[in-house]
Amino acid sequence: MVHKRWIPVVAAVLAAACGSGSSTPAASAAQAVSVGINPTQATVAPGGQQAFTATVSGTANTAVTWSVLEGDVGGTIDTSGLYSAPGAPGTYHVVATSQAAGTASASGTVTVAGTPMVVVTLQPQAASLPAGGSAQFTATVTGTSNTAVTWSLAESSGCGSVNSTGLYTAPQGNAVCHVVATSKADATKSASAAVSVGTPAVTVAVSPSSAAVDGCGTVALSATVTGSSNAAVTWSVQEGASGGSITPAGVYTAPSTNGVYHAVATSQANGAASATAALTVTNKVLSVALSPSTVSLSAGATAQFTATVNTSCGPVAATQVVTAQGK
Repeated sequence: MVHKRWIPVVAAVLAAACGSGSSTPAASAAQAVSVGINPTQATVAPGGQQAFTATVSGTANTAVTWSVLEGDVGGTIDTSGLYSAPGAPGTYHVVATSQAAGTASASGTVTVAGTPMVVVTLQPQAASLPAGGSAQFTATVTGTSNTAVTWSLAESSGCGSVNSTGLYTAPQGNAVCHVVATSKADATKSASAAVSVGTPAVTVAVSPSSAAVDGCGTVALSATVTGSSNAAVTWSVQEGASGGSITPAGVYTAPSTNGVYHAVATSQANGAASATAALTVTNKVLSVALSPSTVSLSAGATAQFTATVNTSCGPVAATQVVTAQGK
């Protein structure tokens, strides 16, 4: 007798693609290879690590191949099962696949949770002052309830001073100086503003100043330069290649890793004048497809299904073998 159990079969495949910790039978009942994973669920801080172990039964070859279902976006795992979380919070899936039977696997769910990324922004982002002049700078801190900053100058001497409220006083001579605001909640996060002392007032503004971008997607930025007849700027990404890329025309391409990155426009007339746009990148899930969509199986027969999750950075696929149950 032929049994058509579409809903339970599809549900089993989707459960496996989403990180079920249960073991998977092999295509052949005679082999009866199954894989177990421990732990089946774990919570890790951004950038933290978690050790996983796998148990293989039904074969003398107990070796497994480790992988992360979401690819590099979801972190990495080495051959011993040591998982390293990405910097972005989210839910990811570690997979152990039997090397004896590639259709037998098990997965564990990893929740990456922690304090949101601390970001410091500074206004104004650039200033021009006469010798001995002063300017008030203001720092904004997001991602933490502690919004206090420590003010300082990047230069050790010859650049004047800045007090605890962000009031900067220029030196008595021409110079290019940098005012720095550092988060008291996270001393690794800071922002700086360039000050041209005794030179023409050149300023740069970037539009939009912030934007949300899908992973591997693009956004067009523009820069406006005042105080100079040379309106040209040089574009760069503050975080380097890991933060994406940007063309000379200001078209930013996001990386595949979630996070907050910064595109910088620097005046070609005055390298001390620049502006920054904060770009929040999220690898977006576009669709989920299951193949085959229907199948007829007799009791005890097996079929392999593939679930493909299409993201803005490309597809991620997972396979699952399902055995039809008979009465």
